[in-house]
Amino acid sequence: MKKSLLTAILFLLCQFASAQADHQGSLVKWMTLQEAMEMVQTAPRPIILDFYTEWCGWCKHMMKTTYADPGLAQYINQNFYPVQFDAEGKDTIEYLGKIYKPTSPDPRRPHEFAIEMLQGKLSYPSTIFLNGYDKANNKFNMSLSAAGYLETRKIEPILIFVLENASRNSNFDDFNAHYEKAFFDSTNQVRMDSLKWLNSKVFFTPTFQKKKKTLVLIDSEWCNACKVMRRSSFSDTSNLKYLSATYDLVELNSISADTFYYGGKIYAGSYNEQIPFNSLSMELCRNNLVLPMLVVLDENNVILDAVPSFMPSRFLHDVSHFYGDNIYKEKSWQEYSKSIYSK
Repeated sequence: MKKSLLTAILFLLCQFASAQADHQGSLVKWMTLQEAMEMVQTAPRPIILDFYTEWCGWCKHMMKTTYADPGLAQYINQNFYPVQFDAEGKDTIEYLGKIYKPTSPDPRRPHEFAIEMLQGKLSYPSTIFLNGYDKANNKFNMSLSAAGYLETRKIEPILIFVLENASRNSNFDDFNAHYEKAFFDSTNQVRMDSLKWLNSKVFFTPTFQKKKKTLVLIDSEWCNACKVMRRSSFSDTSNLKYLSATYDLVELNSISADTFYYGGKIYAGSYNEQIPFNSLSMELCRNNLVLPMLVVLDENNVILDAVPSFMPSRFLHDVSHFYGDNIYKEKSWQEYSKSIYSK
């Protein structure tokens, strides 16, 4: 009995060691491209494509370091379909209806899939992030590539940018600069502290007396793009004084269980699996909530606009002036934005 138990334990240990060796210590649950594409059909998630080769030392190092970070690995496993692809592999694969083959049976020859996805820039490791799978047209609406070794600090803003659809109002370079400012600029804390945010439970009451327009930032504890926007775009020197002088600033947790009063109605913060957001958040965003969401209210608490997704400081500047300076009463946003961006 003891012998069979010991044999079983040794077998399991060998299996575990083999599994660890396959991914060089990575804690990420890697899958094949075929598996990821099957999953995305029914349960859409972004895809991470890690292109590596057997001889690539930095590829192995990234597995032992970045992808061995427990917090990062958990974030990836919960929110992405991670795929490892041997850029010199010899398998024939299908991707988005097209067949890709190895270019040669000889070693160290690139695969057709690697050549096309990396656009001929065959450096390893290279990582491609895909999101917005369009099932009707069988394509991804977003693709972002990053060449070279990615340490945890470098890959984190990419993951947030891709997962939380920050590309709607920003390019990645701008978002990355805001991310650095939000979490690694020691001088930014003073500017953040100078902004006075009103508690949503205080603001959305029948007794609150307001005289200014309001910017309501709808966010949640798990929305990282929300944190970046609040800590960087609002505290930017181009926005700080103007926002404080022109608006009441209110932060509204979209999953708060509190009860709010708005427009003569009571909004309860009930939670359910179908609609996890509180009813006031849904009302303010006109039942189309995308986090972060910036809602603009006039002096009488009438909704002027609800702008979805991350907003870099320049875009926040333009939106806040459009409504704060009452330009919206004379021009459409299209006319206004065309006039300023054409310059």
